[in-house]
Amino acid sequence: MKSKPLQYFMHYGPAAFRLELAGDLDSDGARRLERDWRRASSLIGNRTLIVDLTFVTGVEEEGRTLLARWHAAGAQFIAHSKVSRALAEAIAGEPVSEFASAGYASANRTWLPHY
Repeated sequence: MKSKPLQYFMHYGPAAFRLELAGDLDSDGARRLERDWRRASSLIGNRTLIVDLTFVTGVEEEGRTLLARWHAAGAQFIAHSKVSRALAEAIAGEPVSEFASAGYASANRTWLPHY
């Protein structure tokens, strides 16, 4: 199976800063993500960090380490699929509910819904 390179999007909001990840969080992707996160972190201030793992298809050790470090620092995970929930729970060491994640995301949204 061919791996999908990591893509990510950063969304700023009044109460939260959200990272939406998609693809494989391999070593190169983890280094890129951390580099860009460090650049953006000066603008984040005390906003909540929300990491959306819904479209992540795989994570290598360096990516797991990065996510675990962010979670230990207070980052919240969103996981809307069975695979992403299992991944988030393995990294966080605690349950991540699909519905709780969805509620948290809407409470701290970084975008306005399109109607």
